[in-house]
Amino acid sequence: MSEAVAALFSRPKPTPTPSPRNSTGPGPGRFSGSASLPNLITQQPLQRPSMTTSIATLTAVSQTDIHINVKRIDLNQVLQRPYVILTLGDQSYQTSTSEREHGEWNEGFEFRVTYHAQLFDSLQLDLYDRSILLRDRHVGRAEIKLSHLEGLPESFTSFYEIWDRTKSASTMSNLAGKKTLSSNIGAIQLRVHYRYQKPPQPDETSEPPVSIVPAPRLSNELEVDSDFLAQLSEAMMDDASDTRFQKYEDPENRESGSKQQAELKFATVDDEETVVQYPILDMVGSWTIAPETQKVVKAVIRLASAFGQGFELTNAQILTAVVVLERYYRDVTSERTDTGLATLEQVEHAGYFWRFSMACYGWAGINFVGKGNGIIKDFIRWRSDHACAIDFLHIPKEDLLAYEFHASKVFHPSYYVALDRATNSIVLAIRGTMSAFDTLTDLVCEYQQWKGGLVHGGMKTSADWFMTNLVPQLVAYISKHKVSALNIVGHSLGGGTASILTMMLLDHQHEFQSLMNGHFRIQCHAFAPACSVSKDLADRYRDHIRCYVYEDDIVSRLSYGSMMDVKTMMLGAVEAAAHMGLTKVFLTGTDEDWKPTLDAVTEVRQQIKNAAVQNPKLYIAGAVFQLWRHLDELDCVEMKPASNRLCEEVLIKPAALSQHLLGILDNAFPKARESSMMIPSNLTVSPTTLSKEKTIRLTRKNTN
Repeated sequence: MSEAVAALFSRPKPTPTPSPRNSTGPGPGRFSGSASLPNLITQQPLQRPSMTTSIATLTAVSQTDIHINVKRIDLNQVLQRPYVILTLGDQSYQTSTSEREHGEWNEGFEFRVTYHAQLFDSLQLDLYDRSILLRDRHVGRAEIKLSHLEGLPESFTSFYEIWDRTKSASTMSNLAGKKTLSSNIGAIQLRVHYRYQKPPQPDETSEPPVSIVPAPRLSNELEVDSDFLAQLSEAMMDDASDTRFQKYEDPENRESGSKQQAELKFATVDDEETVVQYPILDMVGSWTIAPETQKVVKAVIRLASAFGQGFELTNAQILTAVVVLERYYRDVTSERTDTGLATLEQVEHAGYFWRFSMACYGWAGINFVGKGNGIIKDFIRWRSDHACAIDFLHIPKEDLLAYEFHASKVFHPSYYVALDRATNSIVLAIRGTMSAFDTLTDLVCEYQQWKGGLVHGGMKTSADWFMTNLVPQLVAYISKHKVSALNIVGHSLGGGTASILTMMLLDHQHEFQSLMNGHFRIQCHAFAPACSVSKDLADRYRDHIRCYVYEDDIVSRLSYGSMMDVKTMMLGAVEAAAHMGLTKVFLTGTDEDWKPTLDAVTEVRQQIKNAAVQNPKLYIAGAVFQLWRHLDELDCVEMKPASNRLCEEVLIKPAALSQHLLGILDNAFPKARESSMMIPSNLTVSPTTLSKEKTIRLTRKNTN
């Protein structure tokens, strides 16, 4: 074994190479003219320090700078003392106040642009007329959608139209924008310098997962890969007769816990390297949360700033939009495939591994679905999560190899590792969102380039942690104990993380098979998973990843891109309902009153679907199965193969949130098994047919 391992890991380790960065233009923020001022009191422009950081690998995030030189304005009105505020996400600068009618500034500014920002964000230029005694008057707004810079020269000069703020692109749906083409009030001349960031091209010669040749990797991927190989080599070289896992709730390990783990490397722009900072958060956060968590919170704030930029609806308008969209989607029927039911084996397989996924929620989750010993009894048990998981899974105590039910770091979900003797496999179960740290992982939804596609930044960082800290021990244990498979399971956030981790492991499958003499498989079962990767990656791993979604579960449809579409739909809903009035929207509206509004919302929705440049979405990975209740027989559930295109639209329905709960899936799998046993899997099933078959079966049962 030692010779084989030595040969396996004798290849040179990959060396991280920094990604190219456009460095045109000197200095941070403003690169000509006087020092720029912040737009917000809580944000101050910073000088950029050296490119080093403790938790962020800066070169892992593809980024460059955009240089904007504000030259002049041409308006159909006269301004006395104009100035311009430039905003990109949380970065904001201001020109000097000009004494000339046309500005004539010739002042330049520099903004940092990540690949995610290039996909979604817009640079806003708000024109003001300064007043000595009164409040400065907002004249209008120009916008540059960064994704529209593709194909343009690196440097060019152009005029951009200035609109009234209420009629700018970010504050209107596409439908309303087409009806206000005559509302512009002038233009602003800009000199733009930007090198458009091209996505890495996937390897066209790669086959499905077993023989995948990894796409070109960024530096943090190489670092994770190098750390994994080093840890795996060390674990395999260990002469100990048994591989021991860390059990963080054990009394002797209670002080160590997450503190023993390697420092997280979150691949995003560190707060010390951006052009703004948050002094209030720095002051309060230094007393209450760890520095690493502070940086993650700031990353979430940046994403929220970019997402909300230009979204200027009032609370009443937001409520109106939600009511209108709920009314609209009430009449939208979810697409159901007619490919027949999943096989009985597929349903039983899903139900079997669902137990492992649910056990990861500990005593609270098990009691939530009514399968514990009672809330009080389980709450007061010694090491209650550990004990309840063993009881629920019906496994010996020694088969729970590792666990950490109370992880207290961001990008570090709770998990456990169990030996499943029935399938001769190791099961790694990753918990979904159940703490504030899990929520932060969800909210770090910045897209990152990976394997020639896109990936959810927070989940990818969580998968990196498992890859370098836990998987080497798993592989060593599997090799020494001749276990034939590794099954990775998870629900919600855990399902998305499990999917990404499976993709990472499949890059090394040939190495694992060499250690296991060719008899080894990696499989993932993700239940109600969060969207994690772009469609090309999602389709590539159908043979190794299975995802299970209940009806219109909103979590399996959420991504930054789909929420950008929701924002557009909300704007369209407010515009469409303007003629109705609040009374009709909330109380007295008839079907006749609603028809023009719903027709307008339909047109907005259709424009989103037919747009030439759509907001990039993330998808759930692998083969997808949906569980459906029958329209005529609500007590019956069927599991059917589905398309991951369900991730392309968020359906605003009251049940969309409740369908994500543990109890829904826990009740659905037994019913789906019953449906699969009644109807042959190769038949298309109608509600009437299933109801008739169920009646016959119940009659036979009563007769016997």
